[in-house]
Amino acid sequence: MMKKNCFEKLADKNRMANKAAALFVAALALLAAAALCSCSKKSLPDANGVYSDFDSALSAAKKSGKKLLLFFTKLEDGGFNQTIATDVLGAADYKEILGQEFESCRIDYSRERFSRKSESFNEAQNDRDMRTAVIYGAETTPAVYVLTKEGYVLMNITYLPVKNPKEFFEVIQGDRENINAMETLLSEIESAKGLERVKKIDELYEKTSTNYRYQLRALCDQVIKLDKKNNSGLVGKYLLARASTKAMDCYLRREPEKAVEAYLEPLKSSFLSVEEKQRSYFAAAYITGNNGQSVENSKKIIGYLKSAIELDEKSPLAERCKFLLERQERILAGQEETAAKKAAEEAEPDAENNAQE
Repeated sequence: MMKKNCFEKLADKNRMANKAAALFVAALALLAAAALCSCSKKSLPDANGVYSDFDSALSAAKKSGKKLLLFFTKLEDGGFNQTIATDVLGAADYKEILGQEFESCRIDYSRERFSRKSESFNEAQNDRDMRTAVIYGAETTPAVYVLTKEGYVLMNITYLPVKNPKEFFEVIQGDRENINAMETLLSEIESAKGLERVKKIDELYEKTSTNYRYQLRALCDQVIKLDKKNNSGLVGKYLLARASTKAMDCYLRREPEKAVEAYLEPLKSSFLSVEEKQRSYFAAAYITGNNGQSVENSKKIIGYLKSAIELDEKSPLAERCKFLLERQERILAGQEETAAKKAAEEAEPDAENNAQE
């Protein structure tokens, strides 16, 4: 993986760029070992109704209307990872206590299953499981996400000192008020029409952590479709939200060069504010900086930064862009100098050969 450049170091100073950065870095880290496969193969649950394939579990949740518990474990680390697998999910009363309200899925990320030497190695399944980890931002194990039947995050649990299904259910109950409130909001979105639906979607979007907004991409697209004249003033916001998910999809397909296009596309819309346009250019520059160091990329970065600055030279983001622009211009000068020296060195042998002839 590339070393952090100036854009990564300053990304946390810009909300939109920071959101993209978190997703992109996670994607690159997890996808380095294998190309992702878009195909999905149905799997059956175990005796307690626990699936090992997320797509199958999500399909079951949509069919049953139940919420979904998504567990991430790493059994080779033991401790609570093992406790969750055996004493909670494997308990005789798990289905009785949790099965009425939830479908369940546990994905294990022990290193052995990703080794090609393993008898259980399944590249397609491994790729699907890696994708699930990426889109839900799973960084530690054990971790559990309480999801809606659509896959939206209602609650996440990253510390699990529980020893049985009853104790685990009590952990969920501790956040029941918030879960109920989110479910109520989702019901209101389902029944709302037109701009009222747009308003409710925006409320859900703001209540959802930036790490879990990728799952809301279908709802974000609804805002754009429902408010064609931008009467809500929110279309620009959701054009950028769609750009973020499209860029993420490019990384998941291992096509990072196309991620820049995702942020350039919204600039065609008249609904973007000046600030939103600046964010688009900044994100394009940031992504380009992560796609490799070259004269060509440096020129693109400089172009994007200049475009952002020209929109409003006095904005806070413009000030950051000016700093980055000066730095990138110095980098470009060094790159061009290096390229010129290399060209001169390569030309010397040719000149000598021609002289001898």
